Amino acid sequence: MAYVSIDSPGKVARTTRPSFIRRGRTGHIRHLLSARTIDSDDVDELCQAAEAYEFGVASTPLSPGKTVALLFFQPSTRTRLGFEAATVALGAHPIGMEDMSASRSNARTGESLEDCAAVVSRLCDALVVRHHESGAAERMAAKSERPVVNAGDGWNEHPTQALVDIFALRRGLGTIAGRCIAFGGDPRGRTVRSLIQLLRFEAPKEIVFCPPPHYEVPADILSAIFENQIRCRIVREIEYALTECDAIMMAPYDMSDIGEPAASGYVSPNTTPDSHVITPEKIARLNSRTLIYHPLPRHDEIHPACDDLPNAMYFEQVRLSKFMRMAVLNRMLSAS
Repeated sequence: MAYVSIDSPGKVARTTRPSFIRRGRTGHIRHLLSARTIDSDDVDELCQAAEAYEFGVASTPLSPGKTVALLFFQPSTRTRLGFEAATVALGAHPIGMEDMSASRSNARTGESLEDCAAVVSRLCDALVVRHHESGAAERMAAKSERPVVNAGDGWNEHPTQALVDIFALRRGLGTIAGRCIAFGGDPRGRTVRSLIQLLRFEAPKEIVFCPPPHYEVPADILSAIFENQIRCRIVREIEYALTECDAIMMAPYDMSDIGEPAASGYVSPNTTPDSHVITPEKIARLNSRTLIYHPLPRHDEIHPACDDLPNAMYFEQVRLSKFMRMAVLNRMLSAS
């Protein structure tokens, strides 16, 4: 079995990163734009709060009368509905447009994202933003009077999905510490980039990438792994992950629909090679107990017949996402 093993180039001095709870001159909580600004205390506290919401024992205040603006300039199912369900469960009110392309903040009318944020933030208590441009959430946060949550900006980041993934991995594995975590599918996506940042707190034994041919693991993702002294391996068959890893986070074979295509001269056929598809036959033949996660949507990288297997965790991952987004929103709204 061919693989490339990558060891950290040496010990790198760690720096203390600020919590995402940044306060402005008014003392209000600021923005959640990147997983890089989430610290280990944030992760633990949000996971505890999410679990409390799940089991109906939350001790943190709810948010009656608050309003959350859902600004989705890019199509979304789980994230949009997840934030809307979380908002309603907190007793707050979601507002927004079904199709942000019909708003004035588009190329046809020319209203800037900055102006959109300045306007909408005066009508709500928090903004949740998804956009096809990298850096869009940060641009809006710079002009917003209220906290901004990045719900995915192009190829850049998706920090709340990373929090959901950590919550789900902890639930399935008990602990991530000492475990081998694999990534299947296109390694260039924003969900991978954000999750790698949070895995630095979880002390996994190893991170394994199983990218399809033609796609390299981005240098900034590898650097984040090296900086935190985590062993990394790149393999070329999904069966390695199903045999040697405790959990695998799958992704579509080609993520180009999330924004402008990431750097690659390869034109994808938009189908997953058989060697990289997870099927019940492979799981049975390998006697695999590897837990299978996926932020979704799924294309053809996990056969639907896997859905009822004990390995399949991706729909449970969706269920848990509501409680994590409740935890994030309540923290933002409570200080807003």
